[in-house]
Amino acid sequence: MGDFEKQVRSGEAQQVTRNPDWNYSLCDCCSPGSLCLTSCFLPCLAFGKTQSRLQNPSLGDYSAINGECAIYTVLSFGYLHWIYQTIKRGEMRQKYGIRGSCCGDCCATFWCGCCTLVQEEKEAELRTRPEVAGYQMGPQMMYSR
Repeated sequence: MGDFEKQVRSGEAQQVTRNPDWNYSLCDCCSPGSLCLTSCFLPCLAFGKTQSRLQNPSLGDYSAINGECAIYTVLSFGYLHWIYQTIKRGEMRQKYGIRGSCCGDCCATFWCGCCTLVQEEKEAELRTRPEVAGYQMGPQMMYSR
């Protein structure tokens, strides 16, 4: 790869990581179809995957049924999952410097929960790509005793 190509890719990466807005619209929730279906019919799985990706971008220790998924599921029995999702969406916005407000997050998760799940997963996947995020430290070396 030449110097020019590296500069172009670096510029594209900066455009993504420094973008103060969501890179994907709420209305762009039907693509990919598998994520759309998961968000509609098994939203806890989509939520859990996004939260796992935010903790470990490589999803090395990812399990479809995880703690975040369980919390989301329990709260959904009383239709309170949107409150937890609002909190996590705000944390994601803060982490990536995305503009918005708690009120906007609240309205989006309450009225368009499936669409926000898709938007959050796509955003997390995009912003945690190695070529976008830069160097990612590997797992710590362990010595046997």
